[in-house]
Amino acid sequence: VILNRLGSDTHEAMIREALDKINIPVFGALRRDDSLHLPERHLGLVPVEENRERELIGHLGEVIAQRIDLKKLSALAESAGPLPSGAPLQLNECRYKCRIGVARDEAFSFYYPASLKVLRRLGAEIVTFSPLHDEQVPEVDGLLIGGGFPEMFAARLTANASMRQDIYRLAQLGLPILAECGGYMYMMESLTDFEGRSHAMVGALPGHTEMTAKLQMVGYVEAELTEDSLLGSRGEKLRGHEFHFSKEQVPVEAEQAAFTFRKLRNNAEYPAGKRFKNVLGSYLHLHFAGCPKAAEKFVSRCAAYRQKRGRVDGKI
Repeated sequence: VILNRLGSDTHEAMIREALDKINIPVFGALRRDDSLHLPERHLGLVPVEENRERELIGHLGEVIAQRIDLKKLSALAESAGPLPSGAPLQLNECRYKCRIGVARDEAFSFYYPASLKVLRRLGAEIVTFSPLHDEQVPEVDGLLIGGGFPEMFAARLTANASMRQDIYRLAQLGLPILAECGGYMYMMESLTDFEGRSHAMVGALPGHTEMTAKLQMVGYVEAELTEDSLLGSRGEKLRGHEFHFSKEQVPVEAEQAAFTFRKLRNNAEYPAGKRFKNVLGSYLHLHFAGCPKAAEKFVSRCAAYRQKRGRVDGKI
């Protein structure tokens, strides 16, 4: 083990003695130190896209080098056997050709790298864009707008009217757009921040969200599609998770809902998410390596849009 947040030499000696009696080796010990505190907010640590605490990271490295036996730690790691590999992911690799724009900046940064890798393996080219800094969407065949902290940058997202209008225009044209959590909030009509200020968002999906002091949901859910959409056919079930402090000002009604969510913790069911043309949004975070069929459905929709666009404007 590595001991952490110790208060004194006596504190450290006492714990080392107790662990030695049960033959648990100690690889190092760190003291309580406010200078090592990483900034955080309501969903956890401030993401790397915003975090500029480079000096703190350097200082943390120096402390660890002094207080942790890195040679012993490395030797322990090298002594581990190989992890068992799971069943290979079954994908129609490179079957589809399309470009998917992924929103990535300070406001939108919650993505699993392995999840994006699945999209690439299916044939999608991933291009990033910024709803905060760019004036318009790059030439793409679909969009993925993931989670993040739109509430912390709501005024700047509103101020970038050209981007909001461009995404709205593309939604009206039928561009496939998958919006998760923070992306879902961005695709709705408005977002009310922690101070009660309302900010205009894209408006492609009906409804308004507002931030709350209380955590609204954290946990795993099963999501059943109520209709055919970007992720599959009606009745198909996906598994993902929710984690948010925001809520919709008017709860989603069953006849509007794109999904029926079931909490895996207690089996509670509730309608969730919305769809407009090829826009699908909800608080659901997905990992495409865990639902490859949904990933393939999304990429195939983007490829189909590419073909349609090519027939209309004469280029692919």
